[in-house]
Amino acid sequence: MKSVIVKAHPLRCEIIDTPIPQPGPDEVLIKVIFCASNPRDWKAPDHLIPGIEINQGNEMSGIVEAVGNNVYEFQKGDRVAAAHPMQTENGTYAEYATAPVNTCFLLPPNISFEEASTIPFALCTAAIGLYQRLKIPFPTSPESTQVQPPLIIYGGGSSIGAFTLKLAKFGRFEKVIVVCGSGRPYIESLGVATDFVDYRNCNVVSDLKAALGGKKCFHAVDAINDSNSFRHLSQVLAPEGSCISVYLPRLDYSDIPPWISVGITFFGTVHNENMDFAYALFRLVGRWIAEGKMSGHPYEVLPHGLESVERGLWMLKDGSVSAKKLIYKVSDTPGISPV
Repeated sequence: MKSVIVKAHPLRCEIIDTPIPQPGPDEVLIKVIFCASNPRDWKAPDHLIPGIEINQGNEMSGIVEAVGNNVYEFQKGDRVAAAHPMQTENGTYAEYATAPVNTCFLLPPNISFEEASTIPFALCTAAIGLYQRLKIPFPTSPESTQVQPPLIIYGGGSSIGAFTLKLAKFGRFEKVIVVCGSGRPYIESLGVATDFVDYRNCNVVSDLKAALGGKKCFHAVDAINDSNSFRHLSQVLAPEGSCISVYLPRLDYSDIPPWISVGITFFGTVHNENMDFAYALFRLVGRWIAEGKMSGHPYEVLPHGLESVERGLWMLKDGSVSAKKLIYKVSDTPGISPV
């Protein structure tokens, strides 16, 4: 099968021929219809985990081809979306990829493969940040009906930021304040943000304080993770009992004052401490989609399938992508038989 290896310095991709992987005991093998890119896919080999050149793809939708010996929920032919474990072989930039059952869900008939491919990695990461790190009551908890203090989301147009907003609709907050730029129209369409701060005005801290209107804020999601974002948030959070959820575990967060808790949100925890949480979440996601309570992220299908992964990663690296996911139809790859 065809598989894309992501390399760095300079950023480039190589399509190789490799054997079709076999699922482990608790995994499914998926014939990939669509795969999606995330910023970490270029950041990992570039500076987060330099020197490792593998298939960095983590999100996909497709059809189950085979299941492991312990798998009883899925069978060959099922329409699914799934997240592949980061920094492991058999990633999703390929004709076939594996995924553990706890990060795989069945697709209801009201969602396309395209839309579904934008969901698994980003939604699960957003959920870990909101519920496991910030300790916001989970939607099935009786406490979810209680009004929570204001929530700030820095980078609402990113996929993690947008899915955090969609999850916030299941709860109740005094305010939901979003820091964003050109992605504001899409964020407004979600119907959950109460206030907006445009980072391009270069007055983020004062504008956040104005949006809070004197209310104390204890919870913030930093879906951007540059030095300015968490530094800005540190200046507006209450000096006691506050927490910022961040998404890049290897960054230096020493600029965040010691009285603010840093909740490092790492998708990889779905394979250990958050395994059961992810399992339950992904079972709910399918139902939420079927009931119209959850949807995917806006997307752009780049032409030529896997050949365009390199172009997509460059677009993410140079910052030319806003409020949408870049996805690829694997069968559009030259030399691969169309579905």
